[in-house]
Amino acid sequence: MIIIVYITKIISFLLNLVKISGGTSLPGLLIENYFPHIITKLSKQYKVIVLITGTNGKTSTQRILAHILTVKDMKVNSNKSGANLLRGIITSVINDTNLLLRIKSDIAIFEVEEASLPILTKYIKSDFIVVTNIFRDQLDLYGELVKTRNLIVEGIKNNLNSHVFLNKDDPYVTSIKNDINNTVTYYKIKDKRKKNILYEILYKTSRTQKVDRYIYARDIILRKDLSSTFYVYGLDKKSYKISINNPGIENIYNTIAALSVAFKIVKLSDEDLNKAFLTLKQVFGRGEIIKIGEKVLRLFLIKNPASFTSNLETIKNINVLKLMIIINDKIADGKDVSWLWDVKFSVLKRTNISWVIISGKRAYDMDVRLKYTDLNLGNIETETNLNKAFDIALSKLSDGETLFILPNYTAMLEIRKIIGQLVKVGKY
Repeated sequence: MIIIVYITKIISFLLNLVKISGGTSLPGLLIENYFPHIITKLSKQYKVIVLITGTNGKTSTQRILAHILTVKDMKVNSNKSGANLLRGIITSVINDTNLLLRIKSDIAIFEVEEASLPILTKYIKSDFIVVTNIFRDQLDLYGELVKTRNLIVEGIKNNLNSHVFLNKDDPYVTSIKNDINNTVTYYKIKDKRKKNILYEILYKTSRTQKVDRYIYARDIILRKDLSSTFYVYGLDKKSYKISINNPGIENIYNTIAALSVAFKIVKLSDEDLNKAFLTLKQVFGRGEIIKIGEKVLRLFLIKNPASFTSNLETIKNINVLKLMIIINDKIADGKDVSWLWDVKFSVLKRTNISWVIISGKRAYDMDVRLKYTDLNLGNIETETNLNKAFDIALSKLSDGETLFILPNYTAMLEIRKIIGQLVKVGKY
C-alpha cells in the first residue's frame, strides 16, 4: 500500500507542478481501478467525515461548512476543486497524508456526484450525509429524477450509521426518509419566495414520518447588493442571525444545511458565526466577483433549469442589467441542451435589461430560446467565439458598471481563463 500511495502522490505533485489538467483526478483513478480498498484504510483516520450530494449546491455547502470549522481552528480536508467523482475524492485523501501515511486533517468534507455516492460509501463510512436537492440535470447522462433519487438512497443505505440531513422543501429529497432507517434532520426555508425554485412534483405518496430534528430559516431580507440576512431556528434552544454575501435564496439553503452539520460537530457561538460569515468568500463561479479596472464582473454558474432560473431570480432586480450568457454542450455540460426551454425567463418580465451578449458552442440555441421569451431584452448580440464575445461585452461596459455572466460548467472554466489573461483570478 505504501508504494502505491507514494506513486500517486508523486504523480499528483508533478501534474500540479506543470499545471496539467488531471491533477485532481488522475492519481485517484489509478487507485480506484486497482487498489480501491486503500481509501477505506486511510479514511478511517478522520475523526469526522461529511458527504454532500445532490444536483445543485454541493460545492457551496461544502465551502461554507469547511470555512465555519476552519474558523474554529479545525483542520479540514475537502475536494475544493469540485472533483466529486470517486477518483477525485481518493486523490484528495491521498494528498492529505504525510510521508508516514498519516492523515493530516481532523475532518473530511467531500462533495459527491449523485451516481458516485453508492460507490464511494462502499469504501468510506461517513458520519453525516447532506442531500441538497434533486433537479433535472443532464438527462442524457442521469436519466429521470427517480433514478437519481434511488442512487442517493442506495448510497445512504451503505452508511446506516450516518446522520442524514434532507432538504424538506424538495419533495424528492423529503421522500428519501421513507426508504432509509438512518437518523434524519430536515432543514427548510419559511418564505413565500421559495416557490420560485423549480422543485419537481413527486408523483407518488410520501408517507409522513417522524423526524429527529427540524431546522429552518425565516425573516429573510434580500438586499439589492445581493447579500442577505435571515434567522435560523432549531440548531439549539436559541435563534441565530446570519448575514451572508453569497447571493440568492439557494445560498440560504446551502448555509442552513452547512450550519445543521456544523452544530453537530462543534459548539458555535454568535461570535464564531459572525467571524465565519464576515470572512466567507464567494465560491468560484457562484456569485464570484472579479474586477477589471473599474469594471465589475459577477459569475453565476448555470447547469440546469433550476440553477438558471434561480440565478435569474437573484439578478432580476438589478437596475439596468447587462447580461452575458455562455452555453456549451461538452461532456461535462451534457450534450442535450433542450433543458433551456424549461428555464423560466418570465422572472425577468419587469427587469430593465440594457443588452445581452450570447456565446458558446450552443449560442444560437440560446439565441432562439430568448427570441421566444416575449421579453424586452434590449440589444441581443450572438458571437460563438468566446474571446470576441467577451471583448464586445467589456467594450460595452462602462466604469463602475457590472456585467453579469451566466455560463454553464465548461463555459465557466473558459471565461475564467480568458479573464485570467487580464487580471488575477482565484484558483478554482
